[in-house]
Order: sequence, then structure tokens, then C-alpha cells
Amino acid sequence: MSLAFATLAFAQTVAPAQDLPSSLSGRWRYTPDGTSQTFSLEEIQQQPDRTFTAKLTWWQYNPWCATLGVPIVGRQTESGIAFEVPRKCNIAYSVELRREASGWIGTASNYMQGYGLWLDLKAN
Repeated sequence: MSLAFATLAFAQTVAPAQDLPSSLSGRWRYTPDGTSQTFSLEEIQQQPDRTFTAKLTWWQYNPWCATLGVPIVGRQTESGIAFEVPRKCNIAYSVELRREASGWIGTASNYMQGYGLWLDLKAN
């Protein structure tokens, strides 16, 4: 199994410190070949049961594989949020973001047929 690495930059709409941001957006980058695409979580709403709802857009290299404005339910963790990018074209991601003093930091990973893909996420 080979391992691929990618980086992802974020921007966020700031909400009060105790709340989740109303949106997160950024760009992921596949480091080996420079492939880069955008993603966003819009209309993030905290729920009383420590989950959240949002609309997810996650572009892929092949536009047919993009997730566009899909409603998702994620969960709040002790330090941030976690959610799944729904499977399209046999590709899905598990995403975790944690709140730090410098902003939102996290990872996204998947295990497709034959290799893993890891994305580093950051929101300032």
C-alpha cells in the first residue's frame, strides 16, 4: 500500500468562541502532483445531542465525483468536529477538525483500492 499526502487550507466565518463557526471553506491539495480542489461546509448548525448539520461541497479531480451541497450530519468532539464525506466514485473521506488557538486544524483520510490518502486541514 502506498501512502499519498495532501494539504488543505481553510477560511472560516467566525462564530462566537463557544459555538461552531457558521461555515468553513478552503482548498485541498494533493502534494505529489499539485492537484487542488475546493470544499466547504455551509449552514453549520449545532444540535442539542452534540451533533451538527451542514451542507457539504467537496470537489474532486473528476467533477462527476464531486459532492455538491449535500446535507450531512457530523458530530462534535471534545476539541472540534468530525464528519464523513459521502462516497462518490468509490471515494469517501473521514474528516476531523479540532479548534486550537491558531484556528481549526485537522485531517481527512480515506482508504481507496490500493492506497490511502491523507489531507491536512487548517482554518485561520
